Amino acid sequence: MGKLSGISLGFLVVLGFILASYLQIQAADASTVQCLPAESVALLSFKAGIKEDPAGLLANWLPHTDCCNWDYVGCNSNGHVISVNFNPNPPASTGVFLTGPLGSWFCDLPQLQVLDLSQMQNLTGTIPSAIGNLIDLVHLFLSTNKLKGTIPSTIGNLKKLQTLSLGENSITGSIPSSLGDIGPSLTYIDFGSASLSGSIPDSLYQLTNLNALFLIHNHMSGPLSPLIGNLAQLEDLEISTNEFSGPLPSTLGKLSKLSVLDLSNNKFSGSMPASIGDIVNLGDLNLANNRLTGIIPPMWNTQLANLDAISLNRNFLSGPIPYGGPFLYNGVDTFRPGNPGLCDDPLPPCKTKHKL
Repeated sequence: MGKLSGISLGFLVVLGFILASYLQIQAADASTVQCLPAESVALLSFKAGIKEDPAGLLANWLPHTDCCNWDYVGCNSNGHVISVNFNPNPPASTGVFLTGPLGSWFCDLPQLQVLDLSQMQNLTGTIPSAIGNLIDLVHLFLSTNKLKGTIPSTIGNLKKLQTLSLGENSITGSIPSSLGDIGPSLTYIDFGSASLSGSIPDSLYQLTNLNALFLIHNHMSGPLSPLIGNLAQLEDLEISTNEFSGPLPSTLGKLSKLSVLDLSNNKFSGSMPASIGDIVNLGDLNLANNRLTGIIPPMWNTQLANLDAISLNRNFLSGPIPYGGPFLYNGVDTFRPGNPGLCDDPLPPCKTKHKL
């Protein structure tokens, strides 16, 4: 994602702690194991393709040395590489990046559980279809690079996958329907700023343990299916800056754990479902820059007591703004520009009395 919201950043921090703990438990003491020769060759083939490594990330990846002792590599007690994780590094603005092809070397690490090459900035190429052979993969982070091509359909083979981050690349095409085949293990998807098109496949709504879904800044279109209500564990839903259209489904109200709902900068039309008021934990609601009409549901002022941020501008809403609750301290820019028919505080008073 180009710009992380507070809750999005929080998700990444939590994921970082989980990943660090996971690796600490899973990785064996490097001094007690020897890397398998074939897997050392695979890792060295990645290094051979790297043209720039200004921070020396791969400096101790050397032939005739044990790859289980190399930086950013973790092995199990059998000498299999189970993690290649560059996550501990600071952002690329400090000069930490790798330039070269992604390649398919990691597909030759059959027991790989963690692959994190995110924020390396300059990795190029495509995601190989052979990634579907990594049936033990739990965490896959390839975001913030220069990857192209499409998401391979074989991603659906990764039944143990929990986190999937491919955002901030130039990955085109649509989300493969096979993504839903991953099943209940998948809890986090970040495809933000990835140049994707097409609609959200219905199979995605089978991922009933999903906590976070980021599809912001793509070229996606089509409706938001009523099946969204199946994702009852969602805490963060951000699909802004696409071309989604049609009415907002009332089943959004079933997402009782949702903290962030950002549907802004799309082409959604019709009225705002009153059922959004049932999402009592909602802290951030952004429906700005759509084609929404009708009134602001009057009960939101009491139902959405935890709402800290709300943006409804650049729509075609009308009628009085509910008084009190989350609306009490919002300025004009919450509702303007747009919404010429809205009235009452903080806008000019309604000319006629509305019965709410």
